[in-house]
Amino acid sequence: MPSRAMASPRPATLVLAALAGGSAFFSASQLFTGPALPVPMASRVARAARNRGYEGLYQPFGPDTYKKEGEPDEVTGYSVVNAQRFDLYDWGLNLNGDKLDNLEDYYEEALIGKGGMPEGSAIFLKDLILKSYFVRNWDSAGFPGPKDRNFTGPNFQPSEADFEKALRKMKRNISMKKHYVGKDDGQGWTWLVAHQGPGGLTLVTHRSPPFGQRPLALIKDGEVGKFFLRVYWPRLFMRLHKFQLWGGKVRQFPYPVRMSENFKKQKKG
Repeated sequence: MPSRAMASPRPATLVLAALAGGSAFFSASQLFTGPALPVPMASRVARAARNRGYEGLYQPFGPDTYKKEGEPDEVTGYSVVNAQRFDLYDWGLNLNGDKLDNLEDYYEEALIGKGGMPEGSAIFLKDLILKSYFVRNWDSAGFPGPKDRNFTGPNFQPSEADFEKALRKMKRNISMKKHYVGKDDGQGWTWLVAHQGPGGLTLVTHRSPPFGQRPLALIKDGEVGKFFLRVYWPRLFMRLHKFQLWGGKVRQFPYPVRMSENFKKQKKG
């Protein structure tokens, strides 16, 4: 029986294959040869926030501010990617870890809201508060312990009462200066910090500058009530996409890297 000639590939198949190959090549080129972007500005969450207005933290620019792809940006110094601008946000004040000379301004900058529970673009913080404070206890180092799964909502899901309970625990810990990480430096500040651990992000508090961590807010002793009445949660959410606090004695990578003997010889040679 004569063998059938192999059917030639359909044009649609060739087009799809070409598109898939082009997409893979573009992804690889962006991974290995693309421009380096600052971590907070390259955040997918922050870019999405730009598209929905971001509750006053988004600063609109006119069409003339968009540059051609690859053209250096005069604000950030980074090349523009896909003709998008990454400086469209009010990033607020930055902390200089070597000086820490603007703590009062950093504190006041977050007190322009109406307090309450995080909502809208900052709703992610609402989940973080539940995750970090709806717990049975805290360990001796000040980190959240086992989660309390006794939610009171339908189908064993968290209810609004559970979120409120977690927020009350957060306020109580800060007011009573309980369950914080590290030592108290006696300067009268509680630092609310986003801690990246094996289980993901959690909120913890420090009583001294949290070098190597990501500070979200400062809370002054004696003004805890004022803070939670006036906190502007979107400001804290924006700080979640900024860099860690480095400076002072913390200047090097905190975990030593052990070099192999061969690498040491190559380095000396």
